[in-house]
Amino acid sequence: MTDTSCYHLKIFQPYPEKQGFLVKCRVILADRPGSLASFATSIAGTGGNIAFFHYDRSIDSSRVVTEVQVPDKQSLEAFSAAVASLPADGASASPADDVQITSTDNILEIKVRLENRPGTLAAFARLLSEHSANVIYMLYDEDIDAGSASIAMATRNTAEIDTLLNAMNGKGYHYRVLYRGTDAHEVQHVIGLKLVEKFFLRLKNLLPSSGVDELRSLVKSSKELEQDLIGFSAEAGNDLEAGDVFEKVLTLVSRSRTWTGDRFHSRIMERSDLPGGVMLYGFRMPTSENVYLFRQGDELTMIDAGHGIYYADFKRLLKKRGMDPGRVTRIFITHPDTDHAGMAGYFEEEFGSRVFIHPGSADVIRHQNRAWGATGGLLNLNKYYTRLSSRFTECRFPGHPNHFSLETKNELAEFRIIDTFTVGPLDFLVLESHGGHTPGLVFYLDRENGLLFTSDFLINVPSLQPVEKEHLGIYRYLLTNPNRDSAIYKDETAALKRLSLDLSGELRARGKDLIIYPGHGTQYAAAELKPA
Repeated sequence: MTDTSCYHLKIFQPYPEKQGFLVKCRVILADRPGSLASFATSIAGTGGNIAFFHYDRSIDSSRVVTEVQVPDKQSLEAFSAAVASLPADGASASPADDVQITSTDNILEIKVRLENRPGTLAAFARLLSEHSANVIYMLYDEDIDAGSASIAMATRNTAEIDTLLNAMNGKGYHYRVLYRGTDAHEVQHVIGLKLVEKFFLRLKNLLPSSGVDELRSLVKSSKELEQDLIGFSAEAGNDLEAGDVFEKVLTLVSRSRTWTGDRFHSRIMERSDLPGGVMLYGFRMPTSENVYLFRQGDELTMIDAGHGIYYADFKRLLKKRGMDPGRVTRIFITHPDTDHAGMAGYFEEEFGSRVFIHPGSADVIRHQNRAWGATGGLLNLNKYYTRLSSRFTECRFPGHPNHFSLETKNELAEFRIIDTFTVGPLDFLVLESHGGHTPGLVFYLDRENGLLFTSDFLINVPSLQPVEKEHLGIYRYLLTNPNRDSAIYKDETAALKRLSLDLSGELRARGKDLIIYPGHGTQYAAAELKPA
């Protein structure tokens, strides 16, 4: 037995059914067109006949495992020498997480009939090499089907697929197409694609091509981001339903990168009937999240802070509305998701804005896991989602936040009042959530003036645009993942509804109403809620 960094051989003595020797072989090859053809040709040149051949670059982009029957000692020595002379650069082939295939159009998967004799697989591999088809998966197993092999490959372009198929027809090969990029087949079923490539190929159906190119560039520049993408894909595969919802939200996060600069837009709400001349603005960011801003004179107080990638655009928007971003003295965060806290750290660093959060939010930020403190199979998926969404949206959490008190000052219905703050004449209660969505989530209530900021609860779904609903997966988002605990989330949603309707009844008796300001969508009167 010989073992080096580039190859590993196990040689078995002759066995009754066949003459010669059986060699089990594992080699390391470069992940590029022609590598497998060269290796198969070297096997044929020694008189060896392949009994088993397996390559799957989604598992290892360099490793080939094969079993070869050689007729005699002379052939065995020739085969061993051929393997030993393989180029050493195979050991430094591209890593398993590299992103090479970014278009489904150039992928072809076939099952081809091949005679079980020396040189047959090598001849077919050479044909693929002539057309620059890079094999991403190949399986031949004599014990399963001695007359056929399954092969998936990526060509240089779509036209090359037709050229290759015509060449196969001309040489008399019989084959069946299992997948072709132009077919309506789910790309995740294509064997040989790396997890990170499957992720990109799914995103490509939902993002502008420029967005995918930018994301690929971003990933290639960060090894840690590559690893997080792989971890995310693996964990999503462990829980398909949760992974589907998270992927939709992550798609929306990715899309945020395409809506900056000239493409930045915001829906703006104004309210001017509050006491003390306080103005309330609502800015809906391109990815649907709301940033609320109180203005009293020149002083500005924010509730939630949107994705970090919008920071420069948001500052320009404020200036255009006659407000100085440097006058944002306080920012009150409802919870530590990137679409609600992503700009907070920028304001803190540039202008010294004080950021207020629940201590549980600080734990999420410190551990980079929006489900920190929870248990169960989704904990890792939340970790990768938190890290990926932060990087994709250039989130900057506050570095030195101020924490709300955790002491129960009072209770209001089913919620603890843990702190208070004022905005001019407006008095706000800080209500602690039950932890169903993320740890450290809070609601802000001005009971006297009927203002309730509900974060990612009681969202005004009908007011969202189709693209926002589609990519946020909003209906599932309301009832299942990405909530930390879906059952708790559902119960506290019902409790918040009951509280809102009770407060609405009190205020309507005085000629007012409770207005709900959700984290996504437009504000609305609590009286519109249906009883829980």
